[in-house]
Amino acid sequence: MVLKKQTVWLLTMLSLIIVLSAYYIMTPGTDNVAFVGDQEQSQDEATSNEAEETNAEGDVVSSSLSSDEAFAALRLEIQEQRDAAIEDYTAVIASEASADLRNEAHEQRQELMALSQQESVLENVIKSEGYSDAVVYTLENDKVRVIVKADQLSNEEANNIMVLAQEQLGDGHQIAVEFQPVAK
Repeated sequence: MVLKKQTVWLLTMLSLIIVLSAYYIMTPGTDNVAFVGDQEQSQDEATSNEAEETNAEGDVVSSSLSSDEAFAALRLEIQEQRDAAIEDYTAVIASEASADLRNEAHEQRQELMALSQQESVLENVIKSEGYSDAVVYTLENDKVRVIVKADQLSNEEANNIMVLAQEQLGDGHQIAVEFQPVAK
């Protein structure tokens, strides 16, 4: 009986090693693995991957973004925040709160869902303009952040994206447009 437990344990560990090895071999972008000797090089590469941001006044501000994972992580973070807010509004609606409070929570939930839909449509419109990817999200105080995946983004292209955002989301938003270089 002891031999069988050891055999099962050994086979489990071997299969785990095989699965992890296959995962690391098959994952794209294995360049992201940092070694102690290559630390200075990775920091240099990180500074070369800076994105430029153009806000509504036309000022250029630089920020740092990484590869495709940044877009996916940002989308996931936004979705988690929105899901939590919608869940809170739903809890208020289902509670025995006053009718006014429940109506307000219902309206805020509907507005949030409509905003998410508008942002999704705007992302698709930006992609149809020839950009490989885009993320749009609204911050507090009607500030909208648009991140576009492109090698370069001229002021004219940024203004066109701002116009698209105003058409889709309506006036009254302060729109900031950034770009992230396409990973090669």
